[in-house]
Amino acid sequence: MTDCTFPALYLMIAISMDVFLVGKMPCKGRQKGLDYEKKRIFVGPMPQNRRILLETLYLIWMGALPVLSSMLLGYFALANPSFFTHFSVLEFVFFWISAVFIMGLALCPTTFFAMFTGYVWGWSGLFPLIIAYAIASLLGYALARKMKGDALIELIRVKFQAGDFLDNVQAQSFAWVFLARLSPVFPFAITNALMAFLGVPLRQFFVGGTLGMLPRTLIALWTGMQAASWANLLNHPEMVRWQDVASLGMLLISGIGMFVLAKRKA
Repeated sequence: MTDCTFPALYLMIAISMDVFLVGKMPCKGRQKGLDYEKKRIFVGPMPQNRRILLETLYLIWMGALPVLSSMLLGYFALANPSFFTHFSVLEFVFFWISAVFIMGLALCPTTFFAMFTGYVWGWSGLFPLIIAYAIASLLGYALARKMKGDALIELIRVKFQAGDFLDNVQAQSFAWVFLARLSPVFPFAITNALMAFLGVPLRQFFVGGTLGMLPRTLIALWTGMQAASWANLLNHPEMVRWQDVASLGMLLISGIGMFVLAKRKA
């Protein structure tokens, strides 16, 4: 026999065994087995490096896109000051449905959107803003769950030796989500993604996130209401210096709270 005969014989025996075993399987089980083999051969798992790259790009998108889109929204509001103040009931409903996707897909920062809402509608815009915000957080959470984020979290866990810290966040998820929302440092969309990547339960994410976001949302809404004009607010940032003081206070509270949580054992 030649050297290539043995591999050929081995391949034939393997194929014969596969045919024999599949032939003994029930029809339903046989089809499942064939489907599994097709997925294993033609699809296969995504390489680890590619998954890390996609998950990292997703976080970058959630952080950078709101900055760009808020500039466009601000420009449109300046050019069309009466556009948003003459909505019919149907247009008003459509606007807030759109707001869910605008915030949930990271098309606009939530703080900027709250200032815009305060300027256009005042306190009457608070209730739909909170509802839209809460649903938008669920949308962002669901999208991030689809991405999974396992590869990125595992990289952080191993590369930075952050296993204990990540376990702490999962064990005290309600408090961590509340403090992350309270802090002006953590962007809305990135917090959605990270908490979903970490496997924070939906209930703790939703309740803790909504309560934590209320203080800075109220401050941003009131700031928008105090502006004599939207253009004046953008051109005179000193008008929102008091908001910086309030933001610093929330940052200190959230920072101290996170420090205390980090010291606790999961």
